[in-house]
Amino acid sequence: MGSPRRRSRIGFIGAGAVGKSIAIALSRQGYPVVAVASRSYSSAQELAHIIDGVVAYQTPQEAARASDVVFITSPDDAIGEVVSTVPWTNTQAVAHCSGASSVDVLDPASMLGASVGTFHPMNAFSSVENGVRSLPGTTFGIEGDDEMKGYLRQMALDIGGRPIFLRREDKVLYHLSGVMMGGLLSAEAAVAAQLWEQLGMTRDDGVKALAPMIRQVADNLETSGIPGALAGPYVRGDLGTIRKHLQTLRARAPDVLPLYCHMALAGLPFALEKGALDPAKAKKIRDLVEEYKGLSGSGPTGEHHWA
Repeated sequence: MGSPRRRSRIGFIGAGAVGKSIAIALSRQGYPVVAVASRSYSSAQELAHIIDGVVAYQTPQEAARASDVVFITSPDDAIGEVVSTVPWTNTQAVAHCSGASSVDVLDPASMLGASVGTFHPMNAFSSVENGVRSLPGTTFGIEGDDEMKGYLRQMALDIGGRPIFLRREDKVLYHLSGVMMGGLLSAEAAVAAQLWEQLGMTRDDGVKALAPMIRQVADNLETSGIPGALAGPYVRGDLGTIRKHLQTLRARAPDVLPLYCHMALAGLPFALEKGALDPAKAKKIRDLVEEYKGLSGSGPTGEHHWA
């Protein structure tokens, strides 16, 4: 099998935000990125214009032929098709950057003697600029044989990342946690920002107000951990405020009410774990939220007073 080295020539198949971000970060650390191919040839050309020495190729086979180590950064569903169309050799190594797929999707390359692995950055890539800037500190989920894991581990460290080794049976659960924090958290932020339209403002106004809070939440999680980072009316046991939230959502944003209820109930055990919330008060909060959760499909009715 191929044994990747620090000076091995690197190619990318897939030139979206993830592929470009990793390629640029590696190039800045002296890794020889030399080839790229993409479903959109113009995207491959864009990366070739950014990194000196990179050649944009029309096909994955051409890019792989010019490389010792190939990163497949195409959409997840295309990885199997891509890897099966390349005539790999036993002097090459190939890794994909999918979070949900394990190393076994690269079996067609492994059967031809190539070293295989996975190299998934646990981050949200909305653009290349933001992606490159956010890579330092990012956790990289890695699979592979011993040589491949050693190569990818050092690569993650060189670009400021935090490497971890995964078992293939844990890959989906690992990725699911990232989607909950990345994609679904972004969706929750979008829902929260949308509420600002009912204040006579815009979603952008909401984002400007909420983004600093998201950054502070991240800082709190890093410095205080869980449950220490939790704050707000559920930790304080502020039943009156919670009731106002529920009443207002049912009256003015009923579509958001189920999300609020589910998130509140999911977070309540952590609020209890922090120790400031009295168990009896927690039960009252749970009962109140459960009541509104049950009413969430019946539409807005204005204020509802509970005994």
